[in-house]
Amino acid sequence: MQAILSRLRNRQEGEIAALILKNIRHGIAALSAEQRHRRAADRAFDRRWGTDTSRGVSVHDLGIDRSRIEQCNRYDPSSTAMLRDPVAALGIDPAIHHFIDYGAGKGRAMMLAIEMGFARVSGIELSTRLCDIATANISHFAAQHPGMPPVRMVAADAAAFMPDGGDIVAYFYNPFDATVMNMVRNRLEGALCRLTGRVVVIYANPEHGEVFADAPGWRQGPSTPGVATFVAESERFRWRALTGSGSDLSSGPSSPLSQGDGMTL
Repeated sequence: MQAILSRLRNRQEGEIAALILKNIRHGIAALSAEQRHRRAADRAFDRRWGTDTSRGVSVHDLGIDRSRIEQCNRYDPSSTAMLRDPVAALGIDPAIHHFIDYGAGKGRAMMLAIEMGFARVSGIELSTRLCDIATANISHFAAQHPGMPPVRMVAADAAAFMPDGGDIVAYFYNPFDATVMNMVRNRLEGALCRLTGRVVVIYANPEHGEVFADAPGWRQGPSTPGVATFVAESERFRWRALTGSGSDLSSGPSSPLSQGDGMTL
């Protein structure tokens, strides 16, 4: 109770009402047959691999700076369909793509990407608490997957991370607000100005889909239930970089933050 009261302290009535409504919606959704089936599948995944990915974590329990809490969302695990269905709909060949999970949480989507055969797998996570859990999870998973691709877990602010790879699949499960999403999009566009040929965004629960839908150079791909996709090719952005039109995409947004510490598993 004390923890709840501390979270409500200094909040306006409208903010408190919005939080109550959000929690009610979350509780109702958890009662649906679909959600019960999903929770059962989540637990089965963890039993199979000896991992800890099923239990959600409130944004207030992530151990991040209080000034960043409003920009972040709680952790909930990705379902298999959130990744497999859009990859199939897009006709993506995982073997030639670098998979990057933005807001990687406990590493569930990273492990799914390993199973699917992506060439490289990276996870970016602001919460060091979740990073530690993800690292342990992937270590358990790796012990049962000899010969798996290079995997890297990075404790970093997503807005400061510089993506790389010939072709990139960028995965988001509604991890943060539109401000951070805009900065991440700029970083992805910077990669397209350099060596990356194509970026495919898979955005589950796309609360801020307009960040990509309304941006020049991006087109909307096929949608699957609860998931939007967006695609950008290098030609558009390299031309803009050469002609000097638009923002300085090659460098991305200015930020005092470092890329963070990475751990290769």
